[in-house]
Amino acid sequence: MGWGKLKNLVATLDLSFVDIFQKQRRRRVGRRGYKLSSYVRAWLLMRIIGIPSERQLVAKLDDDDRLRKLCKFRKLPCRSAFCRARKRFNLQGVEHLFNWLVQKAKAVGLVTARIVAMDSTDVEAYCKGTKRLELRSDQDARWGYSTLKGRVFGYKVHYICDAESELPLAAIVLPANKHDSEAFAPVFRKLLKHFVSGVWKFLADCAYDALEIRKALKGIIAAIARNGRGKFESETPKDPDYFRRVAIERINSRTKIELGLDNLKMRGLRAATFHCTLVMCSMLYAAIGSFLSGNPDWRSIVTLR
Repeated sequence: MGWGKLKNLVATLDLSFVDIFQKQRRRRVGRRGYKLSSYVRAWLLMRIIGIPSERQLVAKLDDDDRLRKLCKFRKLPCRSAFCRARKRFNLQGVEHLFNWLVQKAKAVGLVTARIVAMDSTDVEAYCKGTKRLELRSDQDARWGYSTLKGRVFGYKVHYICDAESELPLAAIVLPANKHDSEAFAPVFRKLLKHFVSGVWKFLADCAYDALEIRKALKGIIAAIARNGRGKFESETPKDPDYFRRVAIERINSRTKIELGLDNLKMRGLRAATFHCTLVMCSMLYAAIGSFLSGNPDWRSIVTLR
């Protein structure tokens, strides 16, 4: 394992703002425990290293002193401590972490959002969809369609990425039965919070070929494939930058194969949103830290293992 690179990664990005953010949100009660930033660092490194679950993370922390020191734990936290930390951090905290990482990537010049691309990817629920709705342990997951897998029971991550750096900039998680075009408005609003100006071109497939979307883009060039609506074949735009939409597929590959996006072990929309957003944060954390520490292959997760 590349402990030197991981050490540089942790030293480069200071997560103390997480503790400040948490202190502003609520008053401390009870005995003093570990800082929340230590748990967040452990969650991020868990995905970067390739540990599939929190249970195995605790076992790894117990076996390896170096990983425990990287996470800045004095003693070994138990499994239930991670569950309590997740409740403390919750969706508001992980969203704040994602926004901070996007702003950091923008500040260091890693992303410009000059050319952005949008798409979605499916995440299977930690539940069987064959039972009746009232008997399912996950009441929020729904049946949807994936071009690769066919019918899928679970959720979809809808996100916009920087097509040049291949990093996510804004994301939202919805049940799998929601159409891609329905997620455009909330995700695009999140993008504009970070990049009010500077977005020059928007790339998307025919699922986003809607008049409302083209109007919402206003002065942005819309390189969107034409939807044949079942009567004609869909037409790929002749824009010379449309090939950059492959950045979406590369992000899908990295998040699923290397960062465990498909390994959802929690139930419910809020838990799925927490899991998927934390995976996106892990990608940004690894890329920014590698870039600032001088790693030429800063996009790669494998080189950190």
